[in-house]
Amino acid sequence: MERLDDIIGMEGLPAETDPAVAGGAVSGWRYRLAVVQHYRSVYRVAQALLRDAAEAEDVTQETFVRYWQRGAGIERPREWLMKVARNGCLDRLRRTGRTVTGADDEVFEQPDNHDPAWHYENRELAAELQRAIERLREPQRSLVVLFDVQGMSAAECAQIVGLNVNQVKVYLHRARRRLRLELEGSR
Repeated sequence: MERLDDIIGMEGLPAETDPAVAGGAVSGWRYRLAVVQHYRSVYRVAQALLRDAAEAEDVTQETFVRYWQRGAGIERPREWLMKVARNGCLDRLRRTGRTVTGADDEVFEQPDNHDPAWHYENRELAAELQRAIERLREPQRSLVVLFDVQGMSAAECAQIVGLNVNQVKVYLHRARRRLRLELEGSR
C-alpha cells in the first residue's frame, strides 16, 4: 500500500515538528486537509460576491496562503477561511469602487420536460433575483450568499461575518423581505 503522503501529494510540506509550523504556520497535513475540504466553498463564496472568476481565484489563493502562514491556532478553519475570503472580496470591491455586477451569469442547464417560455421566465427571475441580491447592503448580501446559497448554518455565518446568531437571523429576515418585495414589485 502507498503511503498517505504520496497519495495526496505531501512532498515538500513541513512536518509538525518543523520550526516554521511552531511560528504560526499550519502543518502540511492540516493545510492539505483544509484545501481538500474547503477550497470549492471558499471559491464559490468569492465568485458569488465578486462575480469575476479570475478575481475569485485570486482571493481564494490569498485566503489559503494566509491560512498556511497563520493557521496553526485556528480551531474552526471553515469559518476562518470564509471570513478571510469575504473580507478579501469586500476589500477588492472597495478598492476598485465597484459593486457586484450580474454580468457573468452562470450556465443554466435546461431539462427537457419544460417549454422554452418556462426557461425564459426562470432565467428572467434568476437575473432579477441576482440584481436584487447585488443591491443588498453588507452584511445582508454576504449573509444571503453564505446562508441561502452556500447552505451554512446561522452560527457559521455569525462567525464569518462577526455578528451574533440573533443578528444574523434579523439581517436574513430583513434581506429576504426586501428581496421578496423587490421581486413582487417587478412582476
